[in-house]
Amino acid sequence: MGTFVNQYSFLLLSMALLLVAGLILLTRKPKWNDYLAFAVILGGLVLAWSVLHPRQTTLMNGSREVLEMIGNGTPVLLEFQSPYCMACTAIQPAVDALEKELDGQLKVIRLNIQDPIGRELTAVYGFSFTPTFILIDGGGNEIDRQVGTLDPQRVRDALK
Repeated sequence: MGTFVNQYSFLLLSMALLLVAGLILLTRKPKWNDYLAFAVILGGLVLAWSVLHPRQTTLMNGSREVLEMIGNGTPVLLEFQSPYCMACTAIQPAVDALEKELDGQLKVIRLNIQDPIGRELTAVYGFSFTPTFILIDGGGNEIDRQVGTLDPQRVRDALK
């Protein structure tokens, strides 16, 4: 149950917010501005998710392609995430900034655990919560694992 709530936290919180707003709207005599406020809340949630939700790395050959990138001389940061996870959405700007900063020194691979590739690699790396970040050195050895958040300085230090 905890894994389900973790992976769908954004959707669950959004539905709860809309349910509360809808109940408030139904328990009083709504005016046009009440309906407008409800529509703005709904639109804001849809916009927030569409702009902020984590994206996954495009892979052509499935999990085999990921496994070929690991141990290929360049360190790899595997990000296991769910597009409906609030923590995954919240940490996305930090991951993007780290990827940009360490371009050429680190390959970031984003994996959606709800897709077949992500599910397959979830079984390989064995974890329960999203986001999970696994840092692998150029030789293919796991050197760091962070769950729930990403400390960019810890990644930089591990790469030295």
